[in-house]
Amino acid sequence: MFKKYCILIIVFVLGLLPIQVNALSTSDFVVSEDFSIVSIEKDVVNILQTAKNYKSALAIYNREASNYNNVAIVQNGKVLQAEYGLISIKSTPACDYNVEFRNVIDNGSNYVNGCYGADAAYLGTNESGTKVMMMISGVAGWVNIDDVTIYPLEMLPSRSSTYVVKEGYLYHQIKQSFSSDFYSALINNGPAPSYLESDVEYYSYDGHYFYNNDSLWVMLDDLKASSRASSVNPNEPYYNYYQFVSHRTLTNVTYEEVLDYFRNTLQVSHQITSYLDMDKDSADDTLNRSQFYDEEDSFFQYQYQYGANALMMIGLSMNETAIGRSSLAFTRNNLFGHAAYDSDVEKNASRYFGVNSSIYSHAKYYISGSYANPFRFQFHGSFFGNKANGMNVSYASDPYWGEKAAQFYLNIDEAFGFKDYNSVALGIKTSQEDVKVYQYDSTTSTILYSTGKNPDFAFVILDEITNAEGTWYKIQSEATLNEESKVDMMYYYDYLNNIAYIKQSDVQLLLNMDKLGQKELVGVTFDANGGVFQDDSTSIHYALEMGRTPVIEVPTKENAYFVGWDKEIAPISEETTYVAQYKDVASIEMKQLPIQDFEWNDRINIDKGIVQINFTDQTTEEVELSTSMVSNFDLKTEGDQEVIVSVAGKTISYPITVNKELDTIRQELKEEITLVLEEMSELEELSPEQVERVLALKQRMDEYMVPYLTQPQLRALDGIIYKAINHRIHYVIYKNDLDASISGLSLSIDLGDSLDKKYLKDTIKLIVKNSINKEHEKLMEAVAVGNGYKVVDSFAIKTQKNLDNFELNTPVLISIKKPEGAKDNELFTVLLYVDGEVVKCYTKQTNNYIQFMTPAIGEFMLVSRTTTNEYIIDDVIETVRVDNSDADIPALIAAGLFGLAILLGAIVGVDALLRKRRRKKIHDQQKDTVEDDSIQ
Repeated sequence: MFKKYCILIIVFVLGLLPIQVNALSTSDFVVSEDFSIVSIEKDVVNILQTAKNYKSALAIYNREASNYNNVAIVQNGKVLQAEYGLISIKSTPACDYNVEFRNVIDNGSNYVNGCYGADAAYLGTNESGTKVMMMISGVAGWVNIDDVTIYPLEMLPSRSSTYVVKEGYLYHQIKQSFSSDFYSALINNGPAPSYLESDVEYYSYDGHYFYNNDSLWVMLDDLKASSRASSVNPNEPYYNYYQFVSHRTLTNVTYEEVLDYFRNTLQVSHQITSYLDMDKDSADDTLNRSQFYDEEDSFFQYQYQYGANALMMIGLSMNETAIGRSSLAFTRNNLFGHAAYDSDVEKNASRYFGVNSSIYSHAKYYISGSYANPFRFQFHGSFFGNKANGMNVSYASDPYWGEKAAQFYLNIDEAFGFKDYNSVALGIKTSQEDVKVYQYDSTTSTILYSTGKNPDFAFVILDEITNAEGTWYKIQSEATLNEESKVDMMYYYDYLNNIAYIKQSDVQLLLNMDKLGQKELVGVTFDANGGVFQDDSTSIHYALEMGRTPVIEVPTKENAYFVGWDKEIAPISEETTYVAQYKDVASIEMKQLPIQDFEWNDRINIDKGIVQINFTDQTTEEVELSTSMVSNFDLKTEGDQEVIVSVAGKTISYPITVNKELDTIRQELKEEITLVLEEMSELEELSPEQVERVLALKQRMDEYMVPYLTQPQLRALDGIIYKAINHRIHYVIYKNDLDASISGLSLSIDLGDSLDKKYLKDTIKLIVKNSINKEHEKLMEAVAVGNGYKVVDSFAIKTQKNLDNFELNTPVLISIKKPEGAKDNELFTVLLYVDGEVVKCYTKQTNNYIQFMTPAIGEFMLVSRTTTNEYIIDDVIETVRVDNSDADIPALIAAGLFGLAILLGAIVGVDALLRKRRRKKIHDQQKDTVEDDSIQ
């Protein structure tokens, strides 16, 4: 303490006498309640002077900033002000903390979550030292200084988010944390602009202007000056078409093509009926199950009714639900993350009676009624956008949500040969002017709505018109308009009538101006014939492109089952009406019940549930249960419940029981496992008391099932149990081409009486084969390719206890060596084939090995993706390996018995041969005697 004050006194007396402090990060600064004004070199901090308050420190900072390198103000190890730096945004492990900020341009309130974008450009600190200006996702805003960490450029703990061009596509590499060098997301922005070079990393915090990887200082100078003059592309800002095209457009992709994409490209064969999530990423691991199955038509119907581009809705939904496999999609039929607030996603999210209800709600209320409605707070344009404008402003805390949704739109459009890409003319407002949208091409006409001052507002341009007042652009209105072309709070969107106008001077950037014009549309009507549609209407009318096949949801009618329309639905070129047809229903019954016993806080499982529909004409039909049929269950409430099943206007129920006792036992087991891991993981040997404790824990796990364990926990616990068993069970792996090893066998097999056997001990074997069933391999390959993987290898694994095959009780962890020639940036995944389904195993990797957690033993496929991360991680060792395998006693015994049988067989054979020879000899002798007698 005395030394510290001496230093401060010397500085005060002598003035600016720099004191060097070695520092590699902000946490290495001298901790003091005083404000230190410092100059930062590459790995040295020069303390220039100190001050008792921030105001005095700021005065010194302003005076000396031009005299030293990157001057900063520091207090208690925290940087409060710096000349050049980046920001790390505060986040929590649960990702439930949003950082609020105020837009610099209009003071609008907004928020971001650091889990989805950790870094931002630092643009300055206010005069009181309480607020920091940052730029992220195209917007500059003021944020509380306690919600960020300022890193001077010389002290960045790892690389920041960047853009890179790979194979002609522009990728955004997103950081989730500054504590790791890994990119957490790699977003495909589509075909790269020509001015960006391949395999070169660029900086950008607006996504429009790019700076070379040695130009961070230059970029920050430009951003502070509201300029982009020093960027690579000062006169050609980049705008991702898929990110800035409006929902108020019609996709060029047909319903039939989308149906084929899900069925034959992604290989989706049914909806989710049970839920498997080994890596706890809130998505079902079975890749060919999805809530999109048999729901594709709804996207197109509501596109035409409510003005919400079908492919954009699909892309948005795929982003929100991991291609229809999220927990919310399964348990709540929620395809869009509606009301899934970061504070408690599962608790808050909306639940819909059916998947199509979710699509209906999104198109009608979220797009047409909110994000495209100028009278709602969510309105910033119905394009995906960024945090400056578009749906991203209010839809998500993820600053790059707009890019991610656009990526899925890109992916599915690419599968159809880029039918939508650059197919619509766009005008971008890059200025900070509030653009007025007029009813007609005259400033004397009614102002329908305005855009606000923020830049990056996109318009769909239909035509260019010149009159006495100048040049105008005819645009597709974001707002719904009535027959008098005035803004109306209705939801129905008429593509031909919902037209508006803006002045040419209000648009600074034009894209695809050779694509002006409107599509020719034709009307279709669907009559529910005594039934009703989703919105309780008895008929639905909309307009679609000439020559397209109309689509419609299935209407419902009390005590009736929809069987089709009065004529085949086919492409139309004139006004057409279809009338619904039904069969009368007498009753419904549960033909086969699904699982009825659940643990508290579990997820519903309707697998194998079948409903029989009994018609009044004495015929029947069986249908599989789906999440759209079941309701009235709450697996967070203990006790007996009745699940209501609704089909064809009839309802029945079946009983389920939710047991909290087992969950409590599992929690107790998890606590005991945690203690055992803490106490015994590093021990070479266990004491008799520890062995007894471990085996008692193992027996309880056999009785109540193992609670969820991460890969490291499973590996460590298995190793401890292996030590406790101490060779009283033999574990065997034969030498194999994959160098396979395993952890978890001791967890997955009940002990039973294995430890009581004194002589012929049980033997557990892992057997690896290099080939799998060709039909299974074909399906796995199709699923892999459809999901963007490259197929690397396939193999089969089986387990045996003694000489009998057995199934796993709990997941196991298997390691295999990386294939020859694997690159450091190659990310591997292992797929599992189970009864016609392809499951994505929880996969990790190290320098030389790939580890995957699998719920079953069977046929596997190794697949990979190329990323921009390098996976250089120390190898880990599984419990049972080739080098520590026991002898395969049953096999040896079997071989011995076989050998003995061969020996006995040989002895018997030799004896028989000798006997035969003796008989022949006697026979020959007798024959000779007879012959001699005859001669005589």
